[in-house]
Amino acid sequence: MPAVAPLTRAWRFIPERALIHLEELAYLWQRRRASLRSDSLTLQDFAYLTERIEAHGQGAMVAGDALDDIAGGGLESADRDEVFAIAWALLRCAADHQVARVLEAFQQARGPALAGLGEALTLVPLASTEAALRAALSHGNAHQMAWANLALAQQGRLDADAAGLAGLLVHDQGGVAEVAWRAVRCVDTRHAARPRPYAEALRHADPGVVEAAVEAAIWTGQPWVLDSLWRLAEVPERQPWALGWLAALAPAEGQAAVLARIGAQPAVQRGPLAARLGSWPALESVHAWMASDDPVLAASALRGWSRMTGLSADGTRITAPAAGGDDPALEDLREELVLPDLARVRQHRDEHGKRWQGGVRWCRGHDIRDSLSREAQRWIDLEARWDFGARAALAGQGVIPPPPSV
Repeated sequence: MPAVAPLTRAWRFIPERALIHLEELAYLWQRRRASLRSDSLTLQDFAYLTERIEAHGQGAMVAGDALDDIAGGGLESADRDEVFAIAWALLRCAADHQVARVLEAFQQARGPALAGLGEALTLVPLASTEAALRAALSHGNAHQMAWANLALAQQGRLDADAAGLAGLLVHDQGGVAEVAWRAVRCVDTRHAARPRPYAEALRHADPGVVEAAVEAAIWTGQPWVLDSLWRLAEVPERQPWALGWLAALAPAEGQAAVLARIGAQPAVQRGPLAARLGSWPALESVHAWMASDDPVLAASALRGWSRMTGLSADGTRITAPAAGGDDPALEDLREELVLPDLARVRQHRDEHGKRWQGGVRWCRGHDIRDSLSREAQRWIDLEARWDFGARAALAGQGVIPPPPSV
């Protein structure tokens, strides 16, 4: 009688498919990092992106115990997001040998690879990693110590008065101090037991450290932060960022001064900065700027108008004018500008002007000065959401949590 021997399968899945999931995961993680403070994506958009990341993570985890044989070598990559994707999937598979491989890579990694591993360790439960992270607090290099602090802080397992954290906050290497300040944002409250070296951090040469320290001060309700932002706004290289926070946080009596400073900025920055302010005078300013003969200013103002009102007034599309010294070979790569349809703008203003005059913080047609309705939360962008939370935190009210630390 004819007989057929059973097939012997080396895999219960297609290895290449696991790699494709990891590639997509790395790409989406990079997009997520870039989107955390987006002025165009909504919370729903961000949730959808997070779901896609989770789906590809689960797709890679189908490989189970074999995943480190298939992709573990990528932990030595210099690509931050590739390393994150592999490490995160391995840690979630949770086999002892897989966790050990990630922790060994963490002990040896440097540069972007260490950042990817640190992010992965920050986002998984600590059951199998806490001992190694605590060991890194005292025996790792400064970068490893900073990431270990952040991973423990994110999971609520770091004492706010942890002795090792203090020295990292003023570390000469910006990458170390920035991560340490993100840990502070996770553990500190408005009345922290241990004074933080904010003054030293605000003088740090690395702008990332300054920004992380200011965010920690804002979200822990430090009352001096607005004065510090005004001083930072005098420093040319810090000016757009500091003005953005002043626009987001300034009380009603200080908004005119902020708007005056915004009006002195380069044309491309004015619309987005005015939109972050969101006041009726800011709306009037972008309304005037849209009639400018400078197409860069008109396009910038249109962006601000659309973000504040939630209404489209898109008109003609043109290629951005060449800047002095532009290479003619780059002619086809110049940015496209969308100019406003001024007739439609006037129509919008006539229909809604009275209502807008009565508001203080407009975003996508919602006044979000005092509250976030369900409808507002559906439409406002991520940056506006965090700005709302930051204003509340500065007033001593923890209404919403700050942006994710990673």
